Amino acid sequence: MNPWLKIIRPVNGIMGIVATVISGFIGAGFNLPLHLYAVLAASAAVFLVTSGGNIINDLVDVETDRKNHPERPLVTGKITLGSAKIAFAVFFALAIVISGLFISLYALAVVVLAEIFLGLYETRTKKLGLTGNIMISILVGLIFIFGGIAVNSVGKMLILFVMATLANLSREIIKDIQDMEGDIDRITLPKKVGVRGAAAVAVFAIAVAVSFSYIPYYLGIFKLFYLGIVAVSDVLFIVSAVTIIRNPGISQQVSKLAMIVGLLSFAVGGVI
Repeated sequence: MNPWLKIIRPVNGIMGIVATVISGFIGAGFNLPLHLYAVLAASAAVFLVTSGGNIINDLVDVETDRKNHPERPLVTGKITLGSAKIAFAVFFALAIVISGLFISLYALAVVVLAEIFLGLYETRTKKLGLTGNIMISILVGLIFIFGGIAVNSVGKMLILFVMATLANLSREIIKDIQDMEGDIDRITLPKKVGVRGAAAVAVFAIAVAVSFSYIPYYLGIFKLFYLGIVAVSDVLFIVSAVTIIRNPGISQQVSKLAMIVGLLSFAVGGVI
């Protein structure tokens, strides 16, 4: 794989684009074409911020990645530290310009806030365990708010923001359990309270997210078919919960799949 694709991890950015388009459709319905340029701009901004954030992650974690992820481009030398710094600066600047010119000042403010949060997360709060997990999860949830801003419909996005934040929070904690031995410079939640204590927090976040997953249907945000697909997502989240301690690597992969299916349920629920 091309080293630049490895460092920006485009799957994360593509998931962000999907979430942005879905939230735009939920907010605007079949009037989405009227907001096409704003949604495309929002999608581009989300991809750029997500990709830039992944580059910052590799820059900050280059030493710990020598043990946890020795295949990453900064560790192997396929991308230099200087090139990576220029790339993330360009990505962040483009996201600001795009959101300000093609969406709105509110969108611009969210992008700036997201970039500040990402910078703080990678340089400070990531080392503080649960605080960092919560911050990065809020950023994931903000994608839905951002999509709502693009189509001038934020209200419906609040419950999706909560669900996405909780789902991602569980996965962040599971990843910290998986990387516990290699996190030599971070006071992560598993290090503070142990694997079982951290797993309990992740399971609680999953339980609340699953409980909330039926609220959009009862509020009339989504239609009937949403229930069937979100049930699959919920089952996957439950599987990830019961495998955390035994195999955190499998657990976090199942959790990621659950989030993808959850996005699909949002897309389908907004149509049928």
